[in-house]
Amino acid sequence: MGRGVIIGLAALLFVSLGLNIFALGHMSGRMIAGGPAPEHHDGRRHGPRGGFEDPFKIMRYAEELSPELRAEFRGAFREQLPSMRQTHREMGGLRRELGVLMSAEEWDDAAIDAKLDEIRSVQDRQYDAFNDAFISAFKDLPAAERKRLIDTANERRAERRKRWKERHGERRGPPPEDVPPPPED
Repeated sequence: MGRGVIIGLAALLFVSLGLNIFALGHMSGRMIAGGPAPEHHDGRRHGPRGGFEDPFKIMRYAEELSPELRAEFRGAFREQLPSMRQTHREMGGLRRELGVLMSAEEWDDAAIDAKLDEIRSVQDRQYDAFNDAFISAFKDLPAAERKRLIDTANERRAERRKRWKERHGERRGPPPEDVPPPPED
């Protein structure tokens, strides 16, 4: 083999090694730091995407309320803060434990799966606690204020979607294989 071929193969091997290390690091990071939303009680894999059905995002719209109602709304969450903080700390500890398991000399599928199940359980508990606090605060609002918050959330979601479409256009995947191509004019 010539020197050029050897240099070319070495470069390809180096690039391949770099890509493999990047892919492994990315996958490990997602597992340790948290990946997609946990599976919900109704079997959906991904959480809500925003608007009135997502309490994490509707909290931003509390500034739309009068100062008295805003204080009541946020007060309901203050009661939950100590337990939410504790759960957050617990989640950090579980992720560190997962990291230790994943970096151990001997790979233990059962222990890693058990730790991931434990993490999912804590995530579900955290999400449920937040939802309970949100629902209890939201139901105490007057009907007109609830409607205004939902309308505001829907308007802002529509604005975000419009801005996204302006930046990215309509992104669609390739057409299904069984659909005939469009007629040529």
